[in-house]
Amino acid sequence: TASISAGLDYPGVGPEHSWLKDIKRANYVAVSDDEVMKAFHMVNKMEGILPALETAHSLAYLEKIKDLGKTLNVVVNMSGRGDKDLYSVMNNDS
Repeated sequence: TASISAGLDYPGVGPEHSWLKDIKRANYVAVSDDEVMKAFHMVNKMEGILPALETAHSLAYLEKIKDLGKTLNVVVNMSGRGDKDLYSVMNNDS
């Protein structure tokens, strides 16, 4: 795997995640670095915060699941600090 986020640039999968996928309790998805950067900048502009790039991956995927309906809620834990990722953000060609 390759990711703009150093925290997600690891090809291994733990046994718990493999088991959850096998029993269909979890579904794992991917987004592109461009989508991550778009989400990072959007949240910074709208909320005034710098999400960690790991969190920006989750935010980017929200753009793909807009059709959840009005009765469902989505919670994204805004973990980490995006200021640690500024070097990666500033050096991204996106």
